[in-house]
Amino acid sequence: MSPLHALETAAFAAWPSLEHEDLFGWHLRYAQGYTKRANSANATAAAQDLSRAQIEAIEARFTARGLRPIFRLTSFAGPEGLDDELAARGYQHVDTSLVMHRPLSSADATAPQPATTNAAPWLEAFQSVSGKLGPEQAIHLQMLQTIQHPSAFALLERNGRPAACGLGVLVDGQLGLFDIATDATLRRRGLASELCNSLLAWGRAQGAQSAYLQVTGTNAGAIKLYEVLGFGEVYRYWYRVKE
Repeated sequence: MSPLHALETAAFAAWPSLEHEDLFGWHLRYAQGYTKRANSANATAAAQDLSRAQIEAIEARFTARGLRPIFRLTSFAGPEGLDDELAARGYQHVDTSLVMHRPLSSADATAPQPATTNAAPWLEAFQSVSGKLGPEQAIHLQMLQTIQHPSAFALLERNGRPAACGLGVLVDGQLGLFDIATDATLRRRGLASELCNSLLAWGRAQGAQSAYLQVTGTNAGAIKLYEVLGFGEVYRYWYRVKE
């Protein structure tokens, strides 16, 4: 398995779907529609070039669950020509994202480790600082509670209320950072940097050799922040979503 496929596999385990299966070398993930990343078809190292019938078979797996068919395509994994084929079938290109990565060293472990909590109270803080509310957050909680690897539900508070939060999950020596959010009234004060550094310290203390994260390609501010923290782009992915 290539290093990038290994990173993909670690990320799938760190951000679990509620259900998954493999078909034609594609990893199909379902989570009642919460996030495209957890509700999409993903190419593995064994991914086949898909025929029309195979595409339709994958589509049927999603529609049987009341989900729109979504393919998540990466810049390093084929099959060649599938992006054009999906476009011709009416799939829209959305949400190009960067996967950023950096090695960890003993120096990272010198930062203060984060204050952590459990999934349910952490999710309440996440909703507060991110503004992401609604019934789908119950699905979010189910996903968080199915994580089976060492995890840090990190929280920063200011004046007794949530200010920033994030999640670190360690899989096979790789620390994934997820759901990094800062209260809109407290941004540009270094809170996200402090939070991320604390998660890196936690991960290194747990034995992590490297760290990665995923960020939307249009989020220039976040990309700059992560570059300052030492992360660099290693590949991109995007979605093809059927209308």
